[in-house]
Amino acid sequence: MPFQALAAVATVLSFAPQGNQVDFKLDHGAAEIVWNSPATFRFRRSLEDALPVVQMGPHDKVSLKVDETPGAVRIRSDVLEVTVQKHGLLVRVRSADGQQVMADLSEPRPEGDAIVWEREMPAGARFYGLGPRVDPSFDLRGRKAETDVPFLLSTTGYGEFHAGAGPFRFDFTGAGRYRVAAPRVDYSIYYGPRPKEIFKERHAANAGNTVWQVPAEKPVTWTTLRDSLLRMVQAAMSGMLYPSFDLSTYFGADAPLLQRARQVGSLPAKVTRGAVPLSNFRGQLDTFYGPYVPEVEYNGYPVWHPLPFQFPDDPECASHVDEFMLGDEMLIAPIYDGTGKRSLYLPQGVWTNLETNEAMTGRRTIQVSTSALPVFARNGTIVPLDSAGGVALHYFPRLGAEFFILEDDISDYSAVHAAPSLDAMRLEIESKKERDYQWVVHHIDKPASVGFEDLKYPVATAPNQMTDRTWFYDPVQKNLQVRVHARAKEDCIVVIEF
Repeated sequence: MPFQALAAVATVLSFAPQGNQVDFKLDHGAAEIVWNSPATFRFRRSLEDALPVVQMGPHDKVSLKVDETPGAVRIRSDVLEVTVQKHGLLVRVRSADGQQVMADLSEPRPEGDAIVWEREMPAGARFYGLGPRVDPSFDLRGRKAETDVPFLLSTTGYGEFHAGAGPFRFDFTGAGRYRVAAPRVDYSIYYGPRPKEIFKERHAANAGNTVWQVPAEKPVTWTTLRDSLLRMVQAAMSGMLYPSFDLSTYFGADAPLLQRARQVGSLPAKVTRGAVPLSNFRGQLDTFYGPYVPEVEYNGYPVWHPLPFQFPDDPECASHVDEFMLGDEMLIAPIYDGTGKRSLYLPQGVWTNLETNEAMTGRRTIQVSTSALPVFARNGTIVPLDSAGGVALHYFPRLGAEFFILEDDISDYSAVHAAPSLDAMRLEIESKKERDYQWVVHHIDKPASVGFEDLKYPVATAPNQMTDRTWFYDPVQKNLQVRVHARAKEDCIVVIEF
């Protein structure tokens, strides 16, 4: 190493723990680590001067153990062990059980208009995020990205977010390492074995989220529709939780493009529709969306769950940006060209096509051809869909399931549960409001009886003839429908016997 480069390497002279903060005195520059929780910390470093003063939100006290070896300072919480190398200030992070999470490979150094440094990129690790890209793959390995949304996730168990204004440049084309170029060294690390834990840690650290406008490119084409879909899903994987889609720009488009734009553009929580009506499917989703709005606020989860967010152990999911989970229950695979067909990947589990009622096993790619929006419900879920006759509770056994319906006007939840056993099935509605419900239980044999305790419900002659406490069985679809009127604060139980 040349003498000039060697001389530039900083050395820790001393360190001082103060509550959740550890300050480092260097031979030049300054550094600090501030812990937000046992799984989240913020590292700041100045190469020459004192650190600028920043406003940080209040933090609960984090129990830390700080000690040193001849070559490093070690800081341990109940969840993480962070080691700062005394010569060069390389940061390494391990989980409490000893698994390596993140490791610097070089000290930050000035280069042009940025500070650059390298991090380890282990074999097999995947990297997601960095904003509303139009890349058809989530994984950034082998790519370069410049972004103003510097939130990155690694399957080794961490997310990193770089504070301040960009641009930020990331280079994942190196062998075993990736390169960060940022205006300053100021980043937070959020640990979590899975993306949902990482998102929750990021949200708890007061990460700000605002509405972002999906670019409304004109003239609208199949390409702009595809790019909008990819941007929204990539943005969701990057912690951008509030997309706003301008559906009105598709007014006047030819009928096939307008139809597909309605199917895609009706699904974000915030839509500017203008003269374009929302899709019929969106009109069925008000009850479904209810509990997911507070989930955004409380946990920092996007309503659109990218496949690697929902299925982090399935590497194939990283290759499918053009489909997503709507919440935990439904997989959506929009068609965004004029062919009326597409291929899509079904992750692990058993999935039911809501249009055809066909059930199929996952971890495979299938072909669909339809004028409708392809929607697949996951086994072991309850999907509430609004209708003129009340809320239809579609249940997909054989796994047990539950769903919590947010009652906005009383700030409470109605809970619905389904629990199958060998020769019976119990359906339960803990309704906080008076409402008509219709259970739709998919893929079951015709029951011997439906009712509760001594009351056996009569069989209706047709679905449109059903009244309160009656049932109808469709032998072709193998679906059972049960109509119930639940009063406020009633625990409405239905037992299906086979």
